[in-house]
Amino acid sequence: MKGICEEAMDQVTTTGVIKLEGAKNWNVWKFQIGVILRSLDLLDIVEGKIVKPEAGQEKGTWLTKDAKAQSLIVTRLSEEVMLHILTCGSANGMWSKLHSVYEQKSDIRR
Repeated sequence: MKGICEEAMDQVTTTGVIKLEGAKNWNVWKFQIGVILRSLDLLDIVEGKIVKPEAGQEKGTWLTKDAKAQSLIVTRLSEEVMLHILTCGSANGMWSKLHSVYEQKSDIRR
């Protein structure tokens, strides 16, 4: 169970993050959300470096972290962008889909 200070820190950490609107702000959004995910020890799950364990307490911990990461991602997307990830079942799936849709497009726009 989190203490009041930890919960407050999580909220402060995520306040003011821009919503992903598409290729036009992909690089800035990706940077901001990446820093936040790293600070909350969620980036390795999002990037697929830590995969879901088969069973046990580790699986429960992974599921909790994945749900938190999904929440952070979903609440920082425009409705239009969110349509791309509706079928994704994990934070890594969402991250991968967003990369496949916007990474190349934003590079071209530079």
